[in-house]
Amino acid sequence: MTNTPAAAPPGIEPEWVRAEKYYELTGTPVETVRHYRKKGLWLVGKHLATVQNRLHVNIKEADAWIKEQALKRRQA
Repeated sequence: MTNTPAAAPPGIEPEWVRAEKYYELTGTPVETVRHYRKKGLWLVGKHLATVQNRLHVNIKEADAWIKEQALKRRQA
């Protein structure tokens, strides 16, 4: 028996994923996620959570933050 994680059922999109999965989905390295937390750019409870010593990312909030940053850059 292998210990591979099950994929989400069709039509269900998780809001929170482990930072490693976020990297797989977006290409944003885990160290970058940690950097955003350390610098206060991503907030614990909004963008990030630590559950059982595992770092998780809220995909929707992270995307919203990225869009906001892109708009700021465009307006500058």
